[in-house]
Order: sequence, then structure tokens, then C-alpha cells
Amino acid sequence: MIELSNERVEKILKEETMKTVELPTILRAIYGRYMHLYEDYFSDPDALTDEKIAEMKKYHEETISLLKYYYMDIPLDICVYIHEFDKKYTNHLLGTDWKKYLSDGFKEFKGKAENRGKDEKLLKAEYKAEVLEAFYYEMGYVFRDGFNTSSKTQESIMGGFKHLLFGK
Repeated sequence: MIELSNERVEKILKEETMKTVELPTILRAIYGRYMHLYEDYFSDPDALTDEKIAEMKKYHEETISLLKYYYMDIPLDICVYIHEFDKKYTNHLLGTDWKKYLSDGFKEFKGKAENRGKDEKLLKAEYKAEVLEAFYYEMGYVFRDGFNTSSKTQESIMGGFKHLLFGK
């Protein structure tokens, strides 16, 4: 874990979120850093180098340190989900075999029947869009409750189901 000075924590929270240190601010900082990392990573995968990956890894380590710094302030399910997400994706994308992991992911995407015969440049753009869409979906899933912006319709429907099944 990278040690974060109070000044660095303050800089991350103040300059990157422009908010005070409350739960939504902490979550916004972490969410924003993940967005930045993944958007930067997939902006031009062909331009990635070991040096760029090392920079991204350091940036991600800062994010994890921020998460650990505020661990007790963040709902446990968010902490657990981020840990699982990192094990499944981020650690591979920023690990020593990042080229193979990225290449294998693109080959799998390229091998889908609907993608066969398409122009390489178009495929890369579609792959980037698909990966980022999946990323936004996953991050939305984990952070919506923390920001209290989950679907009220879904909550209402679930409440109706509970009432039907259990009464009251």
C-alpha cells in the first residue's frame, strides 16, 4: 500500500472532487479515479507501454490507498465489490502480463460471429465501446447505493413484491 500524506489525501479529495470529506465525496473521488484509469487505459490500447502501465499502476495504488484510508467510512459491500473487481480485471490489466490479457480480450471479441470480417480499426473502436460500457455498468452497480441514486422504481417494485409475499 502506498502511504498517502494528509496533503495528498486532501489534494485528491479537494482538487479532484471539489467537495468536503463526506461519504458521497469519498465515493466520488474513488469512482472518478476508476473512470479516469479505465478511460485512459482504453483511449488507445495500441499506445500502451510498460512505462504507461507503471504510471497507471501507481495511480491505481493511490486509489486503493484512498479506499483503505476511508475504509471504515465506506459501506462494506462497496469495499468488497471493488476488491473483487480489481482481482478480476484491474490486476490483470495492470499486471506483468497486461499485453497478453489485453490481446486475448480483443481476440475473443474479434472472434465473435458478428465481428468476423470487419475492419480492424472499426473493431477496436467497438471493442473499446463495449469494454467501457461494461465498466460503467459495473461501477454504476456498486456505487449507486452509496450515492443514493439507485432506481426508486426498482425499490418500489421490490417493496410491492415483499408486501405481496409477506404482507404489511
